[in-house]
Amino acid sequence: MGEETRIPNKNTDNDKSKDSEQHNPEQTGSLDISDLDMNELDITNEEFETLNNQLDALSSALDDIESKNDNIHAQLLELLQANRVIRQQIRDANLSLGGTEPEEA
Repeated sequence: MGEETRIPNKNTDNDKSKDSEQHNPEQTGSLDISDLDMNELDITNEEFETLNNQLDALSSALDDIESKNDNIHAQLLELLQANRVIRQQIRDANLSLGGTEPEEA
C-alpha cells in the first residue's frame, strides 16, 4: 500500500487552451469522478478492501449519530409535553385561587 495511485490527466495542452474555464482537479486537489476511466485506475485489492472498511466504519458512525439524534429528539418532545402539562397545572391552580389567567406571549 506504499505505492501512490496516479490518475492520468486527460487534458492536453491543446485541450487546456480551449477549455480554460473547465475545472482542473490538479489545481484544486479535488477530482471530478466523471473524468475517471475505471480501467485507468491502479487500485490493489488491499487498497480497495481498506477503503471499503473505512466506508463501513463511516456508515456505522453515521448510523450511531442518527440514532442518538433520534433519541435526543424524542427526549425533547417528552420534555416539551411535560412542560405543557406543568404550565397547565399552574394555570389551573391560579384560576382556582381566584387569580386571573396570564396573557400568552
